[in-house]
Amino acid sequence: MRLNCSPLAVPPRGRTVAWRFARMLRGQATAVACLTLLVLSGCGQSDRPPLGTVHGTVTLDGKPLAGASLVFEPVERGRASTAVTDADGRYELIYIRQDKGAKVGAHRVRITAANPDSAKAELLPLRYNAQSVLKAEVKPGDNCIDFPLTSK
Repeated sequence: MRLNCSPLAVPPRGRTVAWRFARMLRGQATAVACLTLLVLSGCGQSDRPPLGTVHGTVTLDGKPLAGASLVFEPVERGRASTAVTDADGRYELIYIRQDKGAKVGAHRVRITAANPDSAKAELLPLRYNAQSVLKAEVKPGDNCIDFPLTSK
């Protein structure tokens, strides 16, 4: 029987187990590194749709509406964007985590606001939230979309 005598096939004398273990770890490390690169290359933002930044002001009967929640729902399939107005009624939409904006295209907009002075939970008429008639078109780039709402 003839043995393979290449330097890689024959471990150094006295280190047989350690040599084989080191080779195994090197092979596994290479495999893990390649797999990691493949996974990370697919985790970019390439699957994110084109976004436009969206900001504006929400008023009710001419006065800024603080603490109102806005939801921009794309008419075509896609993730909704949300915002909450500040004390001056201003908002800026968030798509996901720190990504600002909304998917480019047509949206149905729902705005809700709690009524602190009444047992009635919702301050706004249904035409602005549950049965919303509000629409917005988000274009690439910067979009300033104001909502002058009325209570009647």
